[in-house]
Amino acid sequence: MKPIKIEQEGLKEAIKSGKTYIQVGNKKFLLVEVEEVNKNDFYVVSDKEEETKLLEALNKYNPILSEEEMNKSLRR
Repeated sequence: MKPIKIEQEGLKEAIKSGKTYIQVGNKKFLLVEVEEVNKNDFYVVSDKEEETKLLEALNKYNPILSEEEMNKSLRR
């Protein structure tokens, strides 16, 4: 996984705005800060609750949350 360097100022400000996701066309992308990606391109899940939610999403249980629900979840 190679990082994408953002140069466009408007996009940088949108990412820094505190919103939990951005929308490009019809697709919404969740903004997640990642401290490190190892050389094998794996994201290591260290939180048990996060692991459970990721597995549910991968198994097709992926409800659309309101912005309030996402913010509440991210504040934990």
